[in-house]
Amino acid sequence: MVEETPGYRVFSGNANIKLADAVCACMNIPRGRALVTTFRDGEIRIEIEDNVRGLDTYIIQSLCCPVNNHVMELLIMIDALKRASAKSVCAVIPYYAYGRRDKKDKPRVPITGRMLANLIEESGVDHVVALDFHSGQTMGFFKVPVDHISAMSVMIEHAKKHLPPNSIVVAPDAAGVRRARVFAAELNLEMAIMDERDVDPSIVGNVKGRHVVLYDDIVDTGRTIERVAQAAQKAGAASVMAYCVHGIFSEGCGERIAKAGIERLIVTDSVVPYTNPADFGLNVEYITVAPLFAEAIAALNRGETISSVFYSI
Repeated sequence: MVEETPGYRVFSGNANIKLADAVCACMNIPRGRALVTTFRDGEIRIEIEDNVRGLDTYIIQSLCCPVNNHVMELLIMIDALKRASAKSVCAVIPYYAYGRRDKKDKPRVPITGRMLANLIEESGVDHVVALDFHSGQTMGFFKVPVDHISAMSVMIEHAKKHLPPNSIVVAPDAAGVRRARVFAAELNLEMAIMDERDVDPSIVGNVKGRHVVLYDDIVDTGRTIERVAQAAQKAGAASVMAYCVHGIFSEGCGERIAKAGIERLIVTDSVVPYTNPADFGLNVEYITVAPLFAEAIAALNRGETISSVFYSI
């Protein structure tokens, strides 16, 4: 357990209170008191109920569904803490929304990952801690310091105990190769890559008779898992399972994955899912990332490195 340090407070918006409480439990401190609600017209109302003058403060807020509400909660809470004379405000973001638009890949589209970073900075944040950005370049969108931590370590520990012999890791696309390669290397497994062609997609690598393990950062619509499962089964794989950091499970995802024949799906508790995967008979296992955030916050508060919870991907 991390010992309590009186010089800081940890607050939370409404996005993932269960995770925030778990982080505070790991640190043996109470969650900071704040009123986070709405006025009748839907405007967000926030009041900080603890005295934070001269203190380092941390806001745990995952930008999951309803995304825009939780973004505004974060922005307003940052402003409230700054106006309450907090010494510093650190946004701890288990899931960073709008990160899938990280470049202008076609005409007349926004770069929303950068736009959201600008909004968070303008609200007065001093530091950002985030878990598994969709793209590593998102760190460069911020001018304030960013600590990017990864769930890779907890996923690897789980995989060491539960993966069957003769497993092979599959990267879902070219963008996910680096992430999957680290996962495979740590487990001393071979790796294959999903060919993304719309017509007759296939897996580049021999998966026949082997247990396919997909590693990805987000499960949202479930189409990626469905595509990999279909290609793996067509190639003669013995089974298909998946590790995904952020389990969003948007509408239709549960049914899609259930039909795909996934034997096991492991996600973290970084977000509160849009739909409950258990409603569709999915065998989903949750791994907590609360200790990672507790270590990161405690290390930052002590002025120490957070390399123990950083994984280079």
